[in-house]
Amino acid sequence: MTAPLPAGLALVATAVLAVAGYAGGWMIAAAAGLCVLALAVGWSDLLQLPDRAGTAVLVLLLGAGGLVAGAVAVSPQVDLEQPLSVFSGVMAMAVLSTFAHELVRRDGRHDLVESVTGTLSGQFVAVLAAGWVLVGNTSAGSSAVVIAAVGTAAARLALTLPLAPSVLTWVAIGTGLVSAVVASFVVGGITPVTAAAVGVSVSGVGIAVDRLVDAEGLMTGLALATLARAAAPVAAAGTAAYAIFRIGIG
Repeated sequence: MTAPLPAGLALVATAVLAVAGYAGGWMIAAAAGLCVLALAVGWSDLLQLPDRAGTAVLVLLLGAGGLVAGAVAVSPQVDLEQPLSVFSGVMAMAVLSTFAHELVRRDGRHDLVESVTGTLSGQFVAVLAAGWVLVGNTSAGSSAVVIAAVGTAAARLALTLPLAPSVLTWVAIGTGLVSAVVASFVVGGITPVTAAAVGVSVSGVGIAVDRLVDAEGLMTGLALATLARAAAPVAAAGTAAYAIFRIGIG
């Protein structure tokens, strides 16, 4: 289970994203940027990486780069049939910068494997936050953002229930699914089937990322690691939602 504090912070993040969805464009990018910032400042503490400052800078820079790339890809001046294509360069930079980061370390490069994998995974999760910008640019617009945010938040809150892990996973996925479908009836513009698929995808990705970063179990205090624990599943859910919307509504 997840402690209430990270789940509550995730709820705040999804609420900000949902509101920003009605403004669209750069406002969604700014809201997703808050997730990237929280992820960057706490990722090293969460995974206990050796060069915490260097990792934080890389996660922040690549996450910001992903958001800029996403905003440019959906801008009216740029006509791209495949908006995700712009992220190939960002991902390549993530790999190159991770190894460059290790080359400039002057601490003996201890825990080299942990540092490389931890830094690279943090950058990838940060770049996935740009998916929220793409979700806002689908034909459903703000409705798509709201449904994805509701499904993400509901699954995160369900993870706080005191249930066995095997049962908790299915409860969280079911909660995300039902919440997304209910939200589709409230905001309109998206079929319940597509909303259900979105609910399952964002719930599943959120649960997977939450389990991945659960290195220290429950977190009950407000610390940098807690911020990253709350932000990581929300950031990753953006691209998962976009993939379903792209298939379901274009």
